Amino acid sequence: MKISKNINPYWREGESKDFGREAIEYAAGQDVLLDQAFVQYECLVNMAHQVMLRKQKIINPEITAKLLKGLKRIMFLDQAGKFILIKELEDVHSNVEQYLIRKYGIETGGYLRLGIARNDQVYTDTRMYMRDKILAISLELVKLIEGLNKAAEANIYTVMPGYTHLRVSQPLTFGHWLTAKAFHFLDDLSNIIKYFDIVNQCPLGIFEMAGTHLPIDRNLTGKLLGFNKPTPHSLYTADLRGELEAKLIVEFAFLALHIRRTMNEIILFTTNEFELFKIDNLYTTGGTAQPNLENPDTLEVIRANMALFLPSAVQLFMMMDVLSSGYNRDSQQTKPVLFNTIKVMAEALPVFTGIVTTLKPNKKQMEKQANLNFSIAPSVAIQLSVKGGISFREAHRVVKTMIREGFLKKSFLEMTPGIISEAAKEAIGKDLRVNETDIAEFKEAGKCVLLQDSLGGPAPQQVRKMIKAINLKTNSFSRQITDKEKRLKKAENYLLQEVNKLIMLN
Repeated sequence: MKISKNINPYWREGESKDFGREAIEYAAGQDVLLDQAFVQYECLVNMAHQVMLRKQKIINPEITAKLLKGLKRIMFLDQAGKFILIKELEDVHSNVEQYLIRKYGIETGGYLRLGIARNDQVYTDTRMYMRDKILAISLELVKLIEGLNKAAEANIYTVMPGYTHLRVSQPLTFGHWLTAKAFHFLDDLSNIIKYFDIVNQCPLGIFEMAGTHLPIDRNLTGKLLGFNKPTPHSLYTADLRGELEAKLIVEFAFLALHIRRTMNEIILFTTNEFELFKIDNLYTTGGTAQPNLENPDTLEVIRANMALFLPSAVQLFMMMDVLSSGYNRDSQQTKPVLFNTIKVMAEALPVFTGIVTTLKPNKKQMEKQANLNFSIAPSVAIQLSVKGGISFREAHRVVKTMIREGFLKKSFLEMTPGIISEAAKEAIGKDLRVNETDIAEFKEAGKCVLLQDSLGGPAPQQVRKMIKAINLKTNSFSRQITDKEKRLKKAENYLLQEVNKLIMLN
């Protein structure tokens, strides 16, 4: 039976020529274009279903063999860019089925979706797409963290200012700043990798939403497609569409937050007013009117693009929160949101990694800025309390008096035991006595920061421990990613072996 490629043969058959014409034009929208990314997944999903049907003796072996051959052909054509989806058929599912019906006739091609529906097919395709993208983005995060760690190792002693309310505060090292970023991205990586296992449950076989009376084996189809297990409840599975996508985008929103904040800091810290870093010229452009400028265009575009994720998550929430149980076509609109946010993140991460791992620290300027605003005052107060035998609050008053009452003009380099004694008499009415040895290490940021040895602090020995801890965690995540990739590849190979066996038998 020959069917025109320009109609959907399933629900328009037997109706007037205009039946659903406007519905397809509007409702299908860009769905069929986006579904091009699903062709390989769709064929694997159908292959797994056909293998299962044959093993359960539900379908004729000759029909199975023909359908499997046809699906392999579609995969080949798609890889060559020659399987182009037809808009009138709405989606990848109908395009694949129509191809097989046209190739083998409805008597054979019509068996393709015995026991499954477009609903569970799209749920399965989407999860397969999501898990691949999760692994790809996770690998980019591993590269980012490794790059940050390597840069941190080279800058353990590079002093830089810390900021409170964007005012110079306790000094850090550049290595400490970089490892702080690495820990943020480790959190993101951890959450995204955990989400892989939530996604990696197989919906295939729930049919529309209530399963089928056929003796299908959902455990087998899940295994053939590399899923950890089948989803446990058919209606619950149907209702998860949109929720899974929203939760993943929320995880990306936190990653985007950390990228956006980092971009903002780098843009700020590379201005003429700060001059703490220099951005590699690979990521800057010149001014068309001002030949003196090096503009951080790349960083600004990344910063702007990272603002996409939270609104996208909210958009999905608003799409889904009014829907009744079961399938609603509103959920189709989650697909462009998911695809776009993944695309934006996948494109941004390698560029972001390049920017942050090639920053050139202006060491002289960094140390100069780190000494502004009497930045080590908290450490000086602590030292005076410990060595002078007074409470911290009293020592705080002494240090504040030295700064505010003109005992010190520019920095703690001017501080002497005599000045401390005079300031103490004025501030707390006591004769505070410390010697030069007590305060020698507390006159400039470069020396003081190296003493900040409390757990997690910027002292070199602490930063080295952080670098080691980050490396251990990153290596662990890298192994997890590799293991998951191998499992997916092993499952695909197993599926294709089963497909080839059934083809060879007929």
